[in-house]
Amino acid sequence: MRINKTFLKSSLDCATKILKFCIEKNLRCRDAPIATTRLLKSIGLSEYQERSYWKHAEDLSKEHRIILYKYGSIEFNLSFELKDVKIYHFDSIPVDYIDCKILGGDCSITNRGHALYIYVVGKIENSLIKSNGINLIRLLSITNNELAFRLIESIYSLINNNNQKGFENLANNLLSILKVPAVALILPKLPKDFNELLKFSPQLRRIAKQ
Repeated sequence: MRINKTFLKSSLDCATKILKFCIEKNLRCRDAPIATTRLLKSIGLSEYQERSYWKHAEDLSKEHRIILYKYGSIEFNLSFELKDVKIYHFDSIPVDYIDCKILGGDCSITNRGHALYIYVVGKIENSLIKSNGINLIRLLSITNNELAFRLIESIYSLINNNNQKGFENLANNLLSILKVPAVALILPKLPKDFNELLKFSPQLRRIAKQ
């Protein structure tokens, strides 16, 4: 299934807004959703666009996974989970339970609503590693704030322009992320250059062919 560009751009708008809020309030955002109805409204989506977004999210959560990294039998995938859950939020920004406690009276609760979560799921032999996508970009911002926003901007550029320069910027930012010391503790083999990055990432190879 091909991921709709409008869906990707809206998700990036949401992720950027959440990340800036996490930085401003010094929150960890361990398990925040990437999209809620309130957040989609705040980035300017119409009612029709919201319905289209949730329909695409539902389709992705049922069948789609993006293989980000593969080395032998070890895989790291991007997965989508659409849930109807209790939502914690500060104005339009969704947060998790722990950050809601930190925000105190400024945090409000919606008893039930649509929430889309994005996870990076690693399969290593008989073990699974599951990390929230918002939390990962937040951890990157703690390590290298400029790199976190460069990564987001390179994805925007690739979506909007779909050219070689956008792809190269994305690849270069990913190579920079792979140099973060903690990554070497997780991945069994790190790509050393652009060619190895393509070799280990089925998703990047697919993008390169478009």
